Amino acid sequence: MQLQLNRRSSVPMYRQLATQLREQIISGELAEGYRLPPERELAARLEVNRTTVLQAYQQLKDEGLIASKVGKGTFVLPQAIAPTLSASSEQASLTSPISAAIPNIGSSAHTQVQVMRRVSSLDHVEPIVVRPPWSVLFSDYSNRFTYHDIASAERAQRGDTVIDFATGSPNPDDIPDDLLRSVSIEAFASHEFDGQPESPIEGFEELRALLAEHMRARGVQCDVHNVMVLSGSEQGIDLCVRAFVNPGDCVLVEQSTFFPALQAFRSADARIIGVPVDEHGMRTDLLDGYCARYHPKLIYTIPTFQNPTGTTMPAARRRELIDVARRYQCLIIEDDAYGELWYGKDSDSSTRRKTDVDTGVSARQESRPVPLKGMENAGYVMYLSTFSKTVTSGLRTGWIVADPHVIDRLAALRRMVDQHTSTSSQRICLELLKEGRISEHVRKLTAAYRERRDTAAEALKRFAPVGTHWIVPEGGYYIWVALPEGVRSLDVLDVCRAKGVTFMPGGVFDVDEMDDSHIRLNFVRPAVNDIRQGIRIIGETVALL
Repeated sequence: MQLQLNRRSSVPMYRQLATQLREQIISGELAEGYRLPPERELAARLEVNRTTVLQAYQQLKDEGLIASKVGKGTFVLPQAIAPTLSASSEQASLTSPISAAIPNIGSSAHTQVQVMRRVSSLDHVEPIVVRPPWSVLFSDYSNRFTYHDIASAERAQRGDTVIDFATGSPNPDDIPDDLLRSVSIEAFASHEFDGQPESPIEGFEELRALLAEHMRARGVQCDVHNVMVLSGSEQGIDLCVRAFVNPGDCVLVEQSTFFPALQAFRSADARIIGVPVDEHGMRTDLLDGYCARYHPKLIYTIPTFQNPTGTTMPAARRRELIDVARRYQCLIIEDDAYGELWYGKDSDSSTRRKTDVDTGVSARQESRPVPLKGMENAGYVMYLSTFSKTVTSGLRTGWIVADPHVIDRLAALRRMVDQHTSTSSQRICLELLKEGRISEHVRKLTAAYRERRDTAAEALKRFAPVGTHWIVPEGGYYIWVALPEGVRSLDVLDVCRAKGVTFMPGGVFDVDEMDDSHIRLNFVRPAVNDIRQGIRIIGETVALL
């Protein structure tokens, strides 16, 4: 089986692969019953993402050319014989479903579709129902999404869960109901809210000014013209992709990263390259070589309390990252959803400081990290953040800080999306930022989260079996746990879910979708007692596998 993909072609690689396999099947080069290589094996052979092979195989399955059987593999099907629909053949075709081959208009390929025939009696045959050929009708944009990743994430968070380490949002009990109620009343009672004035695309100027002031307190020099209010920081990723990424452009990311960002880059048909990560975040010492080889358009990074690894990039690496971006003229998207949740350097917890191959590694920061955006002012960094991790996930409001040229372009693109962020949400956020209300809330939140982080670290030290590794983060939501050799994260998840404990498997976040040796624990979601119980169950499960 000879296959060759053209990486410079404008045709997506999964379609190139599907076309070549289709031609070989139709020509008889791949005979009936031929067993195709497993997805991972073929992906490795062609040096492509496993998603590329999955999408190609799925298209051929939809066309009726191949089929998979659990435990046996994927095989070339016998050539289908299209049934005739004449009256003389009706008695011979009273089965459901049957298959018919119809031409795919505008393509030389033929698409197999399901033809459904229901028989209520020998005297009456209901009309034939022809199912739409979905894989052909859906756009390339939507086909580039890896829906199995989304399904894996939803499956991990679904069920009658007692202890939830999976969901990437705060504990509902931490939502400041009294605070939100009071600021909502004040926001809606203000004269500025009368008549629900329409917001500019960039957001209300007063809110943008307060956000600029908030960012200056974080060490970022900016003003109102550098800020745009978003309907969540994920919208900022999507807009940046629309503004900067062409099909085939390279985007560098941490090897394991926020998977909705991966989906956004895949939707643009970008070439996504993962950069290795250690206990201090992205390996910036490798960046020069990656940029020289791949010439990226963007570098997407979560330098502070990274999702999923919890790592934080030290100042020296941040400077190195910015220097490389300047040298190679590529832009940086800094995703800082968790930057407010720094737990400080004042704890005496031995777990946090101790380094032990069979317990945990603590990557300590001596001061609150300064955003990348605060370390350069030439415009190479586009900064994203959100209120959803510090107030409530239901408050879908975020912001971007960038060069005014970027803000203007994103605002123009946004006209096709949602015009502006919800007026009500903006007014609530405006009141939260006034008089330091949100700062006081975050101070209380970090105290509670610090306790949960320490509880999780102590529980891992007590219950995790030998060979388990993890990093104790200095902030954010997550502890990234490396399982002992030979233990698969999905196997652990299946057993733990049956016992009422969930977490996210590492493969969801991996650029190459091949990481089955890590799990991500959101330690802020459960209560303190549930953290101990949940990690005990996870540790016992790992020890048995």
